[in-house]
Amino acid sequence: MAENTHVLIVFNPVSGSGNLNKVEAVKAALLAKGCAVDMYATQSAGDATRYLQNYDGPLDIVAAAGGDGTVNEVVNGLRHRANHSYRLAIIPTGTTNVLAAELKFPSSAQRIADIILNAHTRDIYLGQANERRFVLMAGIGYDAWVVDGVNLELKKKVGKLAYVWSMLKELRNFGKKEYQLIIDGQQYTANSVVITNGKYYGGAFVLARQADLSASTTQVMMISGRSPWKFFGILLGLPLGIMEKMPGALSVAGSDIHIEETTDNPNREPVQADGDSVTELPLKLKMEDTPIQLLVRQVKP
Repeated sequence: MAENTHVLIVFNPVSGSGNLNKVEAVKAALLAKGCAVDMYATQSAGDATRYLQNYDGPLDIVAAAGGDGTVNEVVNGLRHRANHSYRLAIIPTGTTNVLAAELKFPSSAQRIADIILNAHTRDIYLGQANERRFVLMAGIGYDAWVVDGVNLELKKKVGKLAYVWSMLKELRNFGKKEYQLIIDGQQYTANSVVITNGKYYGGAFVLARQADLSASTTQVMMISGRSPWKFFGILLGLPLGIMEKMPGALSVAGSDIHIEETTDNPNREPVQADGDSVTELPLKLKMEDTPIQLLVRQVKP
C-alpha cells in the first residue's frame, strides 16, 4: 500500500468488550506504515450512516469497527458514492460479526492491520431491502421476529444468549403466517424466509452452500410448514450443514425478489437485515449491479 493512503475508521465504542484497545492498536500499526488515519466514534444507532452521508474528506479506505450492525450502517452511509471509489475494511469487535466469520478474519489487531496494508480486495455484491443496503442477510418471518424481539438490555449483559432466548420465545409462533414470494418472476409461498449472500448463519453453521458473496445473486431459503415442531426439526439440520436438504426447506437463487404476507395482519411484519430490524413488509429486494471492494486476507493458492 502506498504511503499517505487515508484510512477512516468508524467505530462503535459500545460494541463488544475491549474494542477501543483493539481499534487503537490497528490505528497505531497503520500509522507506523505511513497511512493517514482518522477515527470517528459513533454516538447512537444510525450515526455512522449520517456521518458518512455528510463526510466530504478523503476516502481511500473506510474501516468499520464493530459488529454486523456497524458494517451495515457504514455501507448505507456510502450509498451515494460510486462503489469503485473506495475500499471497505472491517475491524471485528462486536457481539456478532458474521461477515468476519464468513471470511475467516483473524482476531489480532496486527493481523487485521496487515489485511488493510496488503490491500488485497475481493468484489462483493450488496443487496437492498426496500432501498436499505444489506451485506449478508435479510429475514422475514421467524428469523425477523427473533431479531425484532431481542431485549437490548439483555443483549448488553449476555451477548448472543439474548438471541437464544428470543428464538425460544418465538418458536411457538412459527406457521401462523404465510408469505408470497416472486423470485425473478417465479412465484412461491413459505412460512419463513432467510435471504443470504453468504454461506453461513451465525458465523458457524452452513445455511446455503450455493451462496457466494462475490455472486450477483442472493440465495433465498424458504421454509414451509404449519407446525413449530416441524420447523424445529428443520432447524436441527443447521448444525449438520444439511438444512437445505431437509423436508420443508427450499433454496433458490435470485436477484429481484418481492415478498408480501398472504394472511390478514393488522400489525407490522418486520424485516431484519444484518441482524437489525430495518423495514417491514411488503418487501422489494434487489441485488446491486456493481460490487464494492472489500479488503480481505490473501489466501495462498
